[in-house]
Amino acid sequence: MQRQKVLFLKENYVLRILKNFMMAGLFIIALLLILVHKVDLGVISGISKGIFYITAPVLHVVTLPSEGLSYGYKKASEIMNVYEENERLKQENEELYLLKDSLRAVEAENILLKDVLHYYDIPKIKIRTARVIAETGNAFANALIIYLGDSASDIKPGYAVVGKDGLIGRIDIVSGKYARISLITDINSKIPVITAQSRDRGILIGTNSAELKLIFTPLLAELHKGDLLVTSGIGGGLPPDIPIARIKRTNTDTITAEPLYNPSKLEIVKILLYDIAPSKEILKELE
Repeated sequence: MQRQKVLFLKENYVLRILKNFMMAGLFIIALLLILVHKVDLGVISGISKGIFYITAPVLHVVTLPSEGLSYGYKKASEIMNVYEENERLKQENEELYLLKDSLRAVEAENILLKDVLHYYDIPKIKIRTARVIAETGNAFANALIIYLGDSASDIKPGYAVVGKDGLIGRIDIVSGKYARISLITDINSKIPVITAQSRDRGILIGTNSAELKLIFTPLLAELHKGDLLVTSGIGGGLPPDIPIARIKRTNTDTITAEPLYNPSKLEIVKILLYDIAPSKEILKELE
């Protein structure tokens, strides 16, 4: 019974000491909280700035090795990319040299064949561009006004005018830096054409509407809906093989076609400086 009492007293003593420490700790924490609350925020800001000014150079020095490694890795990658690109260009250059030699051989063979067949080349076509500035005529816009700019001196009536989809008309009148285009839908338009599939010839005429008519075709012509019509080059006024329209309907009496271009979407057009038609004097001599 005596030993148990001693142990009980020791346990009470330890607990009392712990409680005293806890009370002291709580008192210190409360005191610190009061001091922090009373301290001026400007002082805290000044302290934080001072710490920043001290630690910033240190942090910069610490990050220098990593920045150097990153820069070195970047430069090494660029050098490797340049090396790979150089190897690719070398290979491509060798392929181009082989292709150049092949083209020279084909060109030489082509010259020999032309000489044997007495073939003549179509004259080179010069191109000028112009901007569409106005539509004239009826609702189907059978004429356009274009601005030629400095190339006006090179343009003559009769030159073909094409868009991105094909032939749209011919130069009708040139005045100063402006010109009027007579569209293929105009009733006065008559274009010698040929079908791209069967190579049957005909004349494509305008009707002042959205449809064209194909006349003077052979009796046994093989014409079908959707066939592409291109310029034949007959007469020498237009280059051959310019897309112009597609056959829309083939009846026993009438063959109609639809132009490839859309007048409302024409902004920039090309003028083909091409004319190998003989003069009237030469035509009389040939007759």
